[in-house]
Amino acid sequence: MNKIKSIFCLPLAMGLLAVAPSCNSADDYEEENYDYSVVAVKSFSLKSNSNVLHNLDSVFFTIDLNSAQVFNADSLPVGTNVSELKVNLTTSDCSSVKFFVPNENGDTAEINFTDDAEAKIDFSRGPVKLRLVAFDQKTTRDYFVKVNVHKMVPDSLYWSEIASYALPGITNPTAQKSVKMGSNAYCLTTDGSRYEMSVAYDLYHAAWVTKPSALPAGAKVNTLTASDDALYILSASNELLRSADGLQWTGCGVTWQGITVGYGNSVVGVEQKDGNFYHAIYPANGEAMAKVAPNFPISGNAGAVGFSSKWSQSPQVITVGGRTASGALTGSTWAFDGHTWAQLSNSLPAAEGMAVTSYTVAQTDTVAWRVVERDVMLAFGGRSAEGNLRTVYLSVDMGLNWKRADKMLQLPDYIPSLTGADLLVFSTQLHIALPAGVRSRAVAPITEWECPYLYLIGGVDASGALQPKVWRGVVNHLSFKPLQ
Repeated sequence: MNKIKSIFCLPLAMGLLAVAPSCNSADDYEEENYDYSVVAVKSFSLKSNSNVLHNLDSVFFTIDLNSAQVFNADSLPVGTNVSELKVNLTTSDCSSVKFFVPNENGDTAEINFTDDAEAKIDFSRGPVKLRLVAFDQKTTRDYFVKVNVHKMVPDSLYWSEIASYALPGITNPTAQKSVKMGSNAYCLTTDGSRYEMSVAYDLYHAAWVTKPSALPAGAKVNTLTASDDALYILSASNELLRSADGLQWTGCGVTWQGITVGYGNSVVGVEQKDGNFYHAIYPANGEAMAKVAPNFPISGNAGAVGFSSKWSQSPQVITVGGRTASGALTGSTWAFDGHTWAQLSNSLPAAEGMAVTSYTVAQTDTVAWRVVERDVMLAFGGRSAEGNLRTVYLSVDMGLNWKRADKMLQLPDYIPSLTGADLLVFSTQLHIALPAGVRSRAVAPITEWECPYLYLIGGVDASGALQPKVWRGVVNHLSFKPLQ
């Protein structure tokens, strides 16, 4: 877990510093002992205007009477024009309600809301001051009203072209495979004659430690698989090898045709007996393993995605795509519960070498204009009979159904179509420090939060060349400071 400052949140903190009115401090309230109930904002909303945004009047505004601020915590979509908005406002019985609006000259324009409740207010230049005056003509309070608009599309999956970096390990590798074991990433590279294992303790800052790996010649790099406590790979003769660190390897005494997934402290694969294929597990659990179904992948399937369900007594892992024993490509999704394999669906393109992961995406509710997080599975890439694929697919029910993901989740043009790429998720702790002078009335203001980043590693492009790169991506909303 890494701690970094979020570049998205510093402007927000500085904005809070700019709008914090000294006249409304807690000390002032205690010293002067004013009764601010006679100058309270009771409700605030924007009036409907479909030319600006559908359901604009449904946007929820927080009224913080302690700090005298009114704001929408869920920002409006990128590009929303907030320069001419009408508002609905109810207050205590006040003799005067006025807005003081910043203009292009750096001055302020005064709007008497008491006389003109249909006035258009410009919120595009930051907070607008709202001044309430009680009927005693003595009690006055200033509020600061802000209409927040996103600077970035929150539900967009952003892959940083700047943040990409070269693969660790051997220079000019001919093959690579990366897996996650525990809290670390393991990247195996080879140039055909030697092997190196790189371990990332800090994937965000590319903090890899690389050492030679004592794999035998011809080891099948693309079969590298991780269980909870070990790494596994097939040798040139299909012997299953095991390692605790990826450096020293020992034989397991079994020969498999393929490694399917890691499951807990075990690894699951396929072995051949008397011309037939059977599921296998190592270390053996004493159960008789079933015969492999004709459409089950023997090789080329995506790395496993684990999950738990209230309908299952044990954790499950999912894999997608690959080649069957007959050599045919499949788009099936299969799940394993520690004992049995079951096909969940067959709705992905028939392809091998897809990348798949569980992740959290953000979806904007276009009624209340709030961003809602949702746990899903993402799958993309791979190679079909027609060539490399790049469409991103999404499943909201753990592989039972797949559909083409929204355009905001599709890959950018600068990432090539890849097959055999690895997709890992690691969280980084984002951090924001409150600037001097900014006080929060929250019991425990949020200054740190976990942000899950996607890492797309390696892969072969349409020309057959290995892409020696690591790409970092994130759904923008996850990098924003969570709402208090």
